[in-house]
Amino acid sequence: MPELAENVLFIKLGSSGCFEKECIDEGKIKLAYEEVPHHLCLENDWEQVSAAIAEVYGTNKGATTSHRNQVKRFYTEPDTTMWITFHDCKLYYCHADSEVIFDEVTRTKTRQTLKGWKCVDSQNKTLFTQSLSGKLTKVQGFRGTICEVYEKEYLLNKINNTQHPVVKAVEDNLSDLKSSLVNLIKELSPQDFEIFVDLIFRSAGWSRVGSSGSTIKTLDIELVAPVTNERAIVQVKSQSSLSLFEEYKERLNIPEYEKIFYVTHTPDQKLQEHIDHQNSAETDSEEVDQIQVWDANKLAELSINAGLIEWLLSTVG
Repeated sequence: MPELAENVLFIKLGSSGCFEKECIDEGKIKLAYEEVPHHLCLENDWEQVSAAIAEVYGTNKGATTSHRNQVKRFYTEPDTTMWITFHDCKLYYCHADSEVIFDEVTRTKTRQTLKGWKCVDSQNKTLFTQSLSGKLTKVQGFRGTICEVYEKEYLLNKINNTQHPVVKAVEDNLSDLKSSLVNLIKELSPQDFEIFVDLIFRSAGWSRVGSSGSTIKTLDIELVAPVTNERAIVQVKSQSSLSLFEEYKERLNIPEYEKIFYVTHTPDQKLQEHIDHQNSAETDSEEVDQIQVWDANKLAELSINAGLIEWLLSTVG
């Protein structure tokens, strides 16, 4: 079931977050305001609550109203309201039972959460603060205790793994663009395809040492990373079968190179299956790590990142 909320509020759990761990571990939200009479809040006597706040805290009219409204929301928000807070670089969210419990000793007020605090989305991925929009996370800077969260739609989309219509439209268009680029890349001549691959690597910071065919017949492109001095070799084949790849794999096993790439835009079915397995396999196999095989799908993605769409259009067109 998707997470729903009629309203979303941010709550700061204690001064400098002093209640955060306790509340998250014990499944509750907690409010201080120790000098605010609990019975007045239960009676919904908000005028008297305002008077008590002004007297105890010495606040002006505007500040008094702000404090009263925060206390009122804690007491009166229904269980359909979603509460959020931030702790340990993660966003937490919950729904709280409507009953407010008063602690006679500490004079704090608490509400139990209905299903505990959560910090993961519908696919069990952690909601790290750094991966969220600043429009949402800026509520952490609120100087009070409770405030409205205006990015409700964005938050629920994140939690439920749904997308904003504009984001979905962009992703759909990007997918169509990649498909078109795959077809475009396959139209390159063998010579232009090698130039294209060279440009991909240059955009990633590699420098071409030279075409090594004159000294090592196996190699099409030899590269070096200027900062780390890593060395790489690239074999470029417009079309390739799995058997041809296996043949080159033996030749490409050269200890002097840290990275080895085999690049083809049109693999046969068996080689494509090998590439798909390489892309999806979670393995420590040296074979998978040592030789990276790129097809047109990978190259289409890289061409977008490298800004090579215009080059492809002008070269093929």
